[in-house]
Amino acid sequence: MTESIPIADATPEYDPQPRAAQPPVRWSLATRIAFRFCFCYLLPFGVAGLFLFAEIMFDMSKSAFWNFERFNPWRAALPWICAHIFGVHRKLTIYPDADFLSGYLQHLVELILALAATVVWSILDRKRSNYRGLYAWFAIFLRFSLALVLFTYGFDKVFPMQFGALTPGRLSQQVGDMDMFNMLWVFMASSQPYTIVSGAIEVLAGLLLLAPRLEALGALLAVPLLTNIFLLNMDYGVPVKIISSHLLLVAIFLAAPALLGILRLLVLRQPVPSIVSAELSSRRRMDRAVRAGVAALGFVLCLMCCTASHKQYTKRLADSAVVQKSPFSGFWIADTFTVPTAGPQSLFTSKLQQEYRVGPGTDHWLSMAIESPKRMNLGLRDGVQDGLDLALDSKTGVAELTDSDDPAWKATLTLQTSGTGLLTAEGTVNGVPISSTWHRKQLSEFPLVQEKFMWIPPERN
Repeated sequence: MTESIPIADATPEYDPQPRAAQPPVRWSLATRIAFRFCFCYLLPFGVAGLFLFAEIMFDMSKSAFWNFERFNPWRAALPWICAHIFGVHRKLTIYPDADFLSGYLQHLVELILALAATVVWSILDRKRSNYRGLYAWFAIFLRFSLALVLFTYGFDKVFPMQFGALTPGRLSQQVGDMDMFNMLWVFMASSQPYTIVSGAIEVLAGLLLLAPRLEALGALLAVPLLTNIFLLNMDYGVPVKIISSHLLLVAIFLAAPALLGILRLLVLRQPVPSIVSAELSSRRRMDRAVRAGVAALGFVLCLMCCTASHKQYTKRLADSAVVQKSPFSGFWIADTFTVPTAGPQSLFTSKLQQEYRVGPGTDHWLSMAIESPKRMNLGLRDGVQDGLDLALDSKTGVAELTDSDDPAWKATLTLQTSGTGLLTAEGTVNGVPISSTWHRKQLSEFPLVQEKFMWIPPERN
């Protein structure tokens, strides 16, 4: 879609006057139809990329400046489309471009509209020989949108926040009890250098997409990068397959001229003429000014994204340091756990008994992972873990526990620690009095935390 023109034929760079008229280049019918469809289908997603960038910036900064959600037309349109076009009247989760049913119906509508618009456009504009000017503007818009998305996800890895930390709950969970999503998150969290490098490559691709004369290199870097991300999302059940697949389509569209040149050079062994980007304007100064302005705006937004990510990461580290100072935080293993011998009452409601496959006598707690004053994970038999909402008063040691899976379940415990890695917990759980003693297991004792990079691994007998 970008013509290959020998550099020698181009107007000298210092010439401020309009460029000499070039003979019109006629695109093939297939190329024209393909461009019309790509324009109609990818344009809405390019706009969605801007909304995604603003949404993530709002989550990080909490600044009302980035709160563009009220301008997202799909928020209001999707419920009507699902109910009146597809006949889905049950309550749906409305989150544009996400892997919910509403998201797939949204993109089905976009696909149908894009096909219809392509047909109408092809009939009404069948005599046009090419879309060089429109392609130039469309490509620069898609590069800008894709770069912003790469910045948000990239800096979320450069400052390792996306995958969280290796918390006591994660470290104590059996691998066989993890779903694929959490397996990927633990895999990425266990190696911060790998995560940081992955994010740096995403940021680099975004910067190259904005840099004049390096746009093609940025698109070529983005294609394998986003292919890997899409495959991880597919194979590990990460619910952003729609977003990642469309980001990949955008990257392929932008890289198509260079990919065709690479195919011609490496496979067909034919010479490839130099490629000159399609002109945004017939005047060189205007063309340069627009490209420089878009690049400058992109770099400013990149810096803002980097600053917001660093600020959030610093805050997260500070919060983690406060939690670690609490005498109750960490991973605790039960030494004794006693309940009254009389009565068959369980420590869990009937609903939770079915979910965790436990009953009276088999529902004793084996471990506690207190990750913050608001979150606790219980370890039960067979490696089952129960995530609980916690309200912990660090001064008195009184802990109020609730389970979002069953609001009827409640527990109140009084925690006491001697400061020597021992803890006692007494109180009532689901109306049953309990008494228990615990000892702390340091996180550094887990092999996943102990392992560090080394060139020469130790000999294993």
